Amino acid sequence: MSRFSLRFLAAAALLSGCASQTSVARLRALPPRESIAEHCREQIGAPRIERVGERIYAALGYDLANTILIRTDDGNVIVDPGMSPARAARVREDLLAAAPGPVRAVVYTHSHIDHIGGASVWVEEGTEIWATDAFLPHMLKQYGRFQRAEAMRGQGQFGRHVPLEALPCSAIGRRVDIDAALESGVRVPTRTFSGQASFTIGGVRFELREAHGETHDQLFVWLPGERILLPGDNFYHAFPNLYTIRGTSARPVDVWIESLDAMRRLAPMALVPSHTRPVVGGDLVAGALRDYRDGIQWLRDDVVRRANAGMTVEEIVSSVGLPPHLAQRPFLQELYGQVDWSARAIYDNELGWFDGDPLALYPLAATETARRTVQLMGGSEKVLAAAREARAQGDPRWAAHLLGLLRDARAGDPEIVREELARSLEAVAAGVGNTNGRAYLLESSVALTETRRPLPRVQLDDALLEGIPVKVFMTLMSGRLIPERSAAVHESVVFRFGEQQFVLTIRRGVAELVEGEPLPGTPEPLAVVHTDPLTWKRLALQIDSPAAALLSGRLRIEGSQTGFLAFTNRFDREL
Repeated sequence: MSRFSLRFLAAAALLSGCASQTSVARLRALPPRESIAEHCREQIGAPRIERVGERIYAALGYDLANTILIRTDDGNVIVDPGMSPARAARVREDLLAAAPGPVRAVVYTHSHIDHIGGASVWVEEGTEIWATDAFLPHMLKQYGRFQRAEAMRGQGQFGRHVPLEALPCSAIGRRVDIDAALESGVRVPTRTFSGQASFTIGGVRFELREAHGETHDQLFVWLPGERILLPGDNFYHAFPNLYTIRGTSARPVDVWIESLDAMRRLAPMALVPSHTRPVVGGDLVAGALRDYRDGIQWLRDDVVRRANAGMTVEEIVSSVGLPPHLAQRPFLQELYGQVDWSARAIYDNELGWFDGDPLALYPLAATETARRTVQLMGGSEKVLAAAREARAQGDPRWAAHLLGLLRDARAGDPEIVREELARSLEAVAAGVGNTNGRAYLLESSVALTETRRPLPRVQLDDALLEGIPVKVFMTLMSGRLIPERSAAVHESVVFRFGEQQFVLTIRRGVAELVEGEPLPGTPEPLAVVHTDPLTWKRLALQIDSPAAALLSGRLRIEGSQTGFLAFTNRFDREL
């Protein structure tokens, strides 16, 4: 019997034997486009301050993330200070008008930029900044090696060039101002912890608990005296983003479920998330947290069941779905996260990219597959005509697929193909109610037919740079090496930052970084560079110039200056 037959029989046996479980999962009907406008009105709305209980003030509609103020008799505590100094300034003004007082502490629920970029507006002399021990490593991982790739995809996810009328909000907050966010006001935490920590200000006890979920450095804030919970991004009014299309590793669904269960044990009377509106009332909160975790577990378990039945990834994502009692819950609508994207991420996180289909092991290159397919269909003109007909008949996804073949095969007039593909992506987007998916489709359409504004450089100030270890900047250099400039090179440079030394060696297209003494076989250094960590970070970001640093004495080079400059020119220093 063939492997296919065995796999088919195993799938049939499992699915028939578990019919009571799997029959409730069905092909999903994604929220229609109209859901976006309704959701934007109900959950985001105009900028305003909402009060929860006696002490909690939540700033909603100002930015992608909410900023939450907890008033005490001895000053205020701020949870998640916003995405940029520009937007945080108005939030600060309105929140302090409602609850005047000094800012005694800032709490980061996690390291995503929409929760930390406005910190400089809030931090005063003596303000403590709380986060988990994992905060800085996670932030540097997220915005380090793959910063450029994430920036390019991020402007797609948030629709940098998409007009407001086409996308009135993100499902979890106000549309992002990417340009404003590039001026960062992040401040490094002054107090970090693992597990749990607590502090008391003005008679109010704050309990911080590590709670992995959307990120590995997530925490939630519990106010036991008020029985109010601030869950960060582990709960909001949309299906959770178990995988984000801007690019990241799959979110840890098992511990996300555990974090939600830890919240449920507290039996909170109100839930004030960092995105979308608060949930007030013990029964409502209990039901929301229960169903949210059940939605995540159902999806995880359904992927496991189907994978164990021998189904491929494509078979899984085309059939997986929530059961009716969960799919109908307002907190689980696929307006931000999406079930099929999440199913792919869960599968890949557990079993890797290969799904057992032998055809996936040695496929033809995509360009060759496309070329042969176009040829079989009668050539580029027939494929183009079929794509236009499909869009005219209300089938834009098929039109986009056909145009993708022409694009990959490099067949037909490229300008016409780009224009037709752009129109087809717009037509697909017209029926999409997920704000991330809709934004990415529309932004991609713009990219095909218009010149997009280049992303400005990220502006990091000295206050943030001081808190980032210099080793991070040295480590990033390996991924910035330009192979064409280094393929025939074997040379090294020593960097000394006081007592700390690094040896950076270029060896035929590979940049090897060693802290301390050089490894055996390392060539004699072209130069020994003496500087301080901040100066090197500023040089790496091109905030400072080597000439100015040399002139001021902050940079000193022993050995060949021309050799050192040639060495550094082998790296791409655009960040």
